[in-house]
Amino acid sequence: MKIDSIIKLLDSIKSPYLLTIIVVVIFFLYIFKTDIASIFKSIIFKKKKVNKIKELKDHDVFNTLRSAVNEVKIMRFYTYGEYDSIKSRMCYDFTRYKSEACAKHMKILLNTEGIDRINKNALRSIIIKTQDDIHKDYIESIRALWISKGIEIEDVKYIVDLFDKFRYDVIKSFESRITAFFSCSYYDTNFDMLLAVFDMWSMGIDLLPRDMQITFETLNGKFKDINY
Repeated sequence: MKIDSIIKLLDSIKSPYLLTIIVVVIFFLYIFKTDIASIFKSIIFKKKKVNKIKELKDHDVFNTLRSAVNEVKIMRFYTYGEYDSIKSRMCYDFTRYKSEACAKHMKILLNTEGIDRINKNALRSIIIKTQDDIHKDYIESIRALWISKGIEIEDVKYIVDLFDKFRYDVIKSFESRITAFFSCSYYDTNFDMLLAVFDMWSMGIDLLPRDMQITFETLNGKFKDINY
């Protein structure tokens, strides 16, 4: 609006009170025009990005799984001072199967129908079930492999139990953190909640090579001469 048009408009107003109010408002709008325009733009045009849980398919947890496998692959185990290639390959296979099971069931979790909208109790149940499914999956896979290699089922159980013993603190930490996440008010959406869980899983996977190393260094050389 041109200045002369504004002057004519003001001249047409007979009430001094109304005139004062209009002048103040015009002055205010002129002084703060940039800020006001920015506010209106953000309200009208800016759309808040809605994160979808499927976007977590690119989470670093999957890179961390691959890194853990590669780290274990170059580990060298010894029995009475001599390089034990069987123990080294057994550790690698154990880690590989566990990592594959983790990636598989995490992706199943991300593709769960309606996971962005389900209630928190349902989401928590799915997360717990995912952890259980991962454990069952890789245990079944490594048991089948090792038995096919001639390892007695009692020995397979011993190794798995030994690993679970060294892994116990990590698993208990997972349980505690999941409980904390779901009792916290900071996580507004299911995406926020699952992002926190995936970050937690990444931390646990970082410790996987350590736990594998401790497990297989504890074993004696009873598998050294099998046809593996």
